[in-house]
Amino acid sequence: MKDVDIGATNIIRIQAIIITMVAWAYYALQGKFAAQAALFGGCVAIFNVWITNRRMRKAAYIAEVAPGKEIGVFYTTAIYRFLYTLAFFIIGMKALALEPLPLIISFALAQVAYFIHGQMKKSS
Repeated sequence: MKDVDIGATNIIRIQAIIITMVAWAYYALQGKFAAQAALFGGCVAIFNVWITNRRMRKAAYIAEVAPGKEIGVFYTTAIYRFLYTLAFFIIGMKALALEPLPLIISFALAQVAYFIHGQMKKSS
């Protein structure tokens, strides 16, 4: 289970660097409100990594005690990620009135880091 935590920490570290660069770029080009939106979008991506890590640790435990049952955890994790992301986007764009484009771009770039980290791990 320690490998899962280390991988999540590395992903979050990479995402935080990307999010910071995107937020600074938006701050320099469009001001603080765009930067806030970019930070919010990036935090949604980091939350996704955290919730996935948490659920994967549970799946690993379930695989030890009841093999075959961990598949349900994988599916519910995907559903949770989708619903949380949707809810946070609604909160960010409607309730907080954040600019949509910086929010989505920051989220997408942080997700690309998640994908690249997975590809690098798979190839090594």
